[in-house]
Amino acid sequence: MKKIVYTVCSANHLAHCKTMANSFVQYNPGYELYIFLIDQVNSRFNLNSFSPYKVLEISEINVPDFDLMAAQYSVIELNCAMKPFVAQWLFAQYQPDLLLYIDSDTLVFSSFEEVEKSLLENDLVITPHFTHPYPDNHLLPRERDILRSGLYNAGFIGMRNSANTNHFLSWWAGHMKSECYYNFAEGMGVDQIWINLVPLLFKGVQINSDPGLNVAYWNLHERKISIRDGSYWVNNEYPLVFLHISGYQFNEPFNISRHQNRYSFTDHLVLQDLFALYIDKVKENGYDFYSSLSCAYATPKKKSRGIMKTLNQLIKPLGIKISDL
Repeated sequence: MKKIVYTVCSANHLAHCKTMANSFVQYNPGYELYIFLIDQVNSRFNLNSFSPYKVLEISEINVPDFDLMAAQYSVIELNCAMKPFVAQWLFAQYQPDLLLYIDSDTLVFSSFEEVEKSLLENDLVITPHFTHPYPDNHLLPRERDILRSGLYNAGFIGMRNSANTNHFLSWWAGHMKSECYYNFAEGMGVDQIWINLVPLLFKGVQINSDPGLNVAYWNLHERKISIRDGSYWVNNEYPLVFLHISGYQFNEPFNISRHQNRYSFTDHLVLQDLFALYIDKVKENGYDFYSSLSCAYATPKKKSRGIMKTLNQLIKPLGIKISDL
């Protein structure tokens, strides 16, 4: 069985990518791993330093209308938009039986064996942000925040090589050409918001609620990490497969994520240790150098779209502008 895992990032996240890659292959040695650079090297660094992983510049795969997308999207929007195009290219070029997408800000702790078993019977595996209600208070995130950003997390998707999967990728890529941007007032949450529709529009989709998958700030109210016999467990029952370190900022080391204020590390002491481990690994892999690099495709200024554009036109005489979210 041929298995490939891939991620996408701009140059400033390459230290994160290498950290994710090292942790993934440690527990999943049967995969080929690809890093797609949504950027240009421009002699700024040596791609050979990422061996044995394969790093390709996005220009090498000839994404249709890429220049148009690069002109309209911010760096993070452009990275998100590339996910289905890269998956299509990998399927066409290498014909893997299984293809996994994993975000670069991820740390893997065990085998994806159960995901592989799921993909023997399903074409797509996605993970929900959470499966239990949040406590009834005003702390962040709230359930309405999840509603507007997407029910499922697009930082991980498992795919089996099938006509159904190809149909899904074509549909997703179609939306990514012009509808992969942040504007919560318009209900737009980049690539992720579209995954809401996937269980409705496509067959063979498993919503995998394994608590060990995709542990992150958005589900800490229902998942507690502990350590036993040298291994990490979620809720004392499920092996921790991967931790998604979303929204963490190295210049704010005591904040789990800039997107939340529900929990601190004092609530999750084992999590604090894992974040410390992650920080050390990312720094060892060149964080200080790579994090300072700018993206060749960076859009210098976001333009308002849709209702936000209309509102800005109406209030322009007042000297006020509402920024896109």
